[in-house]
Amino acid sequence: MAQSNIMLVTLWAKPEQVLASLPEDVRRMVAAATALYSKDGVNHLLASLAERLLSVDTVIVYGPDLTGSGQALIEALGGRCGEWARIPCERLGELGIAAVDLRRAYGDAARLAEEIRARYRPRGPRRAVGMPLSPPRGGLGYPKPVGWGLLYDTSPYYLWVKALDYVLTYGNWEGGLRASLVAQLGLWGNRPEWAGRPPESRGVCPVDEVKRALSGAPPAASAGACGVLSARRTGPWAAADLLVRGCELVGGFPGELVAVAEAFFEASEGAGLRPGVLSILLLDAYIPAESLERAAGIVEAGWRVAYTREVYDPRGNFVLEPGGLLHYTDEGVLYRAVGWGREAAAREAAKLLPGHAFYLGEETAARKLLGDMYRQDEWRR
Repeated sequence: MAQSNIMLVTLWAKPEQVLASLPEDVRRMVAAATALYSKDGVNHLLASLAERLLSVDTVIVYGPDLTGSGQALIEALGGRCGEWARIPCERLGELGIAAVDLRRAYGDAARLAEEIRARYRPRGPRRAVGMPLSPPRGGLGYPKPVGWGLLYDTSPYYLWVKALDYVLTYGNWEGGLRASLVAQLGLWGNRPEWAGRPPESRGVCPVDEVKRALSGAPPAASAGACGVLSARRTGPWAAADLLVRGCELVGGFPGELVAVAEAFFEASEGAGLRPGVLSILLLDAYIPAESLERAAGIVEAGWRVAYTREVYDPRGNFVLEPGGLLHYTDEGVLYRAVGWGREAAAREAAKLLPGHAFYLGEETAARKLLGDMYRQDEWRR
C-alpha cells in the first residue's frame, strides 16, 4: 500500500505548532514530524528512517537550528558523518533519502506547504537497512561539564530560572558557584515580557550597540564586561550574539537580559525585521555564596513551569549503569553522573522532552523491578 514519502523535521520548533500552521490537506501529506534538538539525536532519527519509516524518501528540514543538529542531519543524508555518529556511516548511501533544507524559510508556512505539495509522491516501502547504534563514548571531562551549557526559552524570566538552575547544578565552587553557558532567548516576533515588574538594568550591556550592530554597522570592539559579537539577518528574521563576562546571575543578569532583549526587539522592528533569537554567551557566570539560598528558592519556585513551557533535552543521552545515571553530551562524551535518588531522577525527567522523559521513567522502573537482570533497552524485547 502506498504511503506518504515525506518526513518533516522541525529542529527546535514544536512539530505540532508547525503542522497546525499548514492547510489540512498538506498535513495529511506528511508521514511523520519530529523535533531534533541535539546532534546525537540524528543517530536515532537515521536508525528510524533505515529500519522503520520505510516509505520516506524525502526529509524536509525546517526550523531554528540552534545546536547544529539540522546541519548534521543534512550532511548525514548526503553521506557525511561527524564526531556525533554512532551509526555505521558506510551504510548511509543505501538509504536513498533526499534532504530539503528549508531552515532559512522558517516562519514561512506558505513556502513549506508549497514544498510539501511539490515533493509529495506516495510510494511503497524501501528495503530496510540495518543501522545499529553503538554505545556513547566515555572520555575526558567527568565530572566537570564539557563545553558550554545551552539554554533556551521564549521568556526572559524563565530563561533566567534555567540559568540559575544550570549554575546550581553544574557550577564549580570558587567562593560561590561559577559556570559558562549560552542563554538563547527566542522572541520570534514577540516583545519580551517579564513575570512581574521588570528588573532595572545596571548599565553593563551597551543597548545602543545592539541597535547599531543590527542596523548594519560592524560591532565595535569591546574589552568591557559586555559586548556585541555579531548581528545578522536570516530572511525576515534578526539574530544577535552578545558576550557577557563575569555576570552575577541573581541580581545582575535579569536587568541586563531585559534591557538587551528590549533593545534587540526595537532594533529588529526598526530595521524592518522580525526579532528572532538573541544569544547571550555568559562567560564565567556566577552565583555568590551569600546568594545561593535565594537562587535555590527562585529555582524551586519556577523550575517546574520553566521546563514544562519550553522543554529541552540538556546535552545528549542518559545511560543507566549500576553505579547511577550517566549523562553524555550530544557528541557522546561523558558529561556527569546523576544519582539514583527518586527526587534527582524526577527533576532530570522534568527537563526532558516527553518521549525522553517517559523513556527515562520506564528504564528506571525496569531497573528497580528487575535488579541484576536489568539490561537497558534489552528488557523490552
